[in-house]
Amino acid sequence: MGTKNVVCPECSNVNSVQMDVKTHIVECSQCQGDLSDPFPLEVTDNSCMKHITENDIAILVDFYSTTCGPCMAMYDDYEDAALGFGMKVRFLKIDAEKHQLVAKEYGVTGLPTIIAFKGGKEVNRVSGQLSQVQLSMWAERLV
Repeated sequence: MGTKNVVCPECSNVNSVQMDVKTHIVECSQCQGDLSDPFPLEVTDNSCMKHITENDIAILVDFYSTTCGPCMAMYDDYEDAALGFGMKVRFLKIDAEKHQLVAKEYGVTGLPTIIAFKGGKEVNRVSGQLSQVQLSMWAERLV
């Protein structure tokens, strides 16, 4: 599998990680945070762009709002789907009302919208609420 760049979910340091290592926890070289933490990461405009452009692993970004019913209904499913992907797919969440630059950059007009990225490029998007199973199947295709 080789070496991949993985952005730390805690400090945003870019780490070079040997992907065929069989450990459960891979630590950030800067802050010793867990790079394999599977929980969705709440990001800002700046940190979102860093994850999209500098991660070698696939990225799913959930554009949501706390005032959006379907967004909030999908919250637990998005979190549960992320648990199965560790360092294979990074799940991000960005509040599109608070952080509008990335949403504008990618033409997000409806919420929730989930965009998949590989190699810094958008590869797919879905607008609307997805179930845990749908999210997991979609993420699996990105691996």
